[in-house]
Amino acid sequence: MKKYNLTLEDMDKNFFHFTDERNLISINKTGLIPAIGKNAKYIEKNKKVFFVKGLDNLLILFDCWINVYYYMPKIPFIYNLGAHFLRQRWFPQFIADLYFKILKKTKIHRKRAFKVFDNILDSCILLNLNLEENVDFKYDDNDEIKLRGYKKRHLELMGYSKKYSRLDSNIMDYWNMHAIINHKIDNEKIKLCIVDNKYCKLRYIFNYILENTKINLKDTCPILFDYICYKKNENK
Repeated sequence: MKKYNLTLEDMDKNFFHFTDERNLISINKTGLIPAIGKNAKYIEKNKKVFFVKGLDNLLILFDCWINVYYYMPKIPFIYNLGAHFLRQRWFPQFIADLYFKILKKTKIHRKRAFKVFDNILDSCILLNLNLEENVDFKYDDNDEIKLRGYKKRHLELMGYSKKYSRLDSNIMDYWNMHAIINHKIDNEKIKLCIVDNKYCKLRYIFNYILENTKINLKDTCPILFDYICYKKNENK
């Protein structure tokens, strides 16, 4: 696979997708195949390839992901039930509000979420996608989760922060973009991202983005900022 050396222009331009390094062999042969992730089985209905626009939006995606794992039950069955019931008008919403309130105070889920994110940084790589509007994706495509009927406060709790998500619109945000439904991204449109012409691990790229971002992480991405502070204290 061809290499793509990241530059400062990539902070707010171009398209990027992260995946487990073990997937490189198959991606190099067949490209990126649309799918529904295991944690989105009861949230998404259609298979898609997801990506972000610009590296700054990758930080925002990370903030959302850590937050999702923060509130996600360890038992998948409970998570799937919750995803279903939260959309039902008859379901007593105070139960969900109480659940989120309890989890927000526990340190166990926080530590687990940080561990999951650590694994992502250490096992994943970043891909540059050379995508064409109206061929591979459409800027005005809908975010399927926004269409599912969740209350705004629950969307915010599960990562759709109003600081970076347009909750008054169903159109997808730059941190959570996707290709056209069931559309494959051909391998000739994909390059492996590297930093300083040599490092390709996502953790190196993450550090590169942190050094160059203009985002006020404490204000815009508080969950990610909490993780960064946690790691600094852990390494003292």
